[in-house]
Amino acid sequence: MTDKIRINRLSEAMGVEIFGIDLNTLDDATFGLINEAYLEHQMLCIRNQKLDPQSLVDFSERFGEVLPHDNLKFTLDEHPKILVLSNDVDQNGNQIGVIDAGDAWHTDHQFKKTPANCTILYSLKNPSQGGATDFTNMYTAYDALSEKMKARIARLRGHHSISKLKNKRVEISGSREDAIAFYKRQEREIPDVEHPLVRVHPVTGRKSLYCSPRFTIAIKGDGLSKEHAETLLDELIAHSLKKPFRYRHTWEDRDVVMWDNRCVNHRATGGYVYPDIRHLYRTTVEGEAPVAA
Repeated sequence: MTDKIRINRLSEAMGVEIFGIDLNTLDDATFGLINEAYLEHQMLCIRNQKLDPQSLVDFSERFGEVLPHDNLKFTLDEHPKILVLSNDVDQNGNQIGVIDAGDAWHTDHQFKKTPANCTILYSLKNPSQGGATDFTNMYTAYDALSEKMKARIARLRGHHSISKLKNKRVEISGSREDAIAFYKRQEREIPDVEHPLVRVHPVTGRKSLYCSPRFTIAIKGDGLSKEHAETLLDELIAHSLKKPFRYRHTWEDRDVVMWDNRCVNHRATGGYVYPDIRHLYRTTVEGEAPVAA
């Protein structure tokens, strides 16, 4: 089966697209090829898939444990491990999916003690314009830092929060219903956490920056003033978003896209308006507690 597989680079920064795979009939050799490409290129797009919800969950669980999502309002009724991302509405005008998911640069579950390994999205319908997803390679962002900066941040920690109410670097979408109450409830249910600002990948051993505008609200470290910490965080975020580290993915229907949250930040770019529909399924594979360099 692997003889029919074709792999193309998507950009100099990161990512490959894969043709010639049917995820419904995935043997161990083909999965090994996918996993190897995932670790080497940080982001994959597997083209032309026809998956039912259970098949998507089965594929996701090849990479690790997949838990039901925190936002149960928009999970599939019979598949709570699948979150619906959509701007579509039902016959009564009610939202059927998360409408503002990933609208700021972030890495998934950074606000948890054990953040995500990979996120997997299956694209069912794409808008006629807009809807792209941006990615940035946090390996190469770290590698490009000066030796002086690497030494400066080696022992620092990032302070992360799920609540947009605590974060001056992001805005609350006007499209989200009951946004204030939603984030207040999240604050109560999910306490803030701290992780190393430089983390070591548990498989590849490579170092990467581990901060984002969406979830990192502060940097902590012995002798580091709040003022200097704020300036440093702004500097590192700006550095991580430089063009040489970035790739923009333009979706096609039936794409399965996955990325490594341990070394990649991403964001949804928007640019579409109802009744132009973007509709995807999402699973998230559990990771491990970040380890410092």
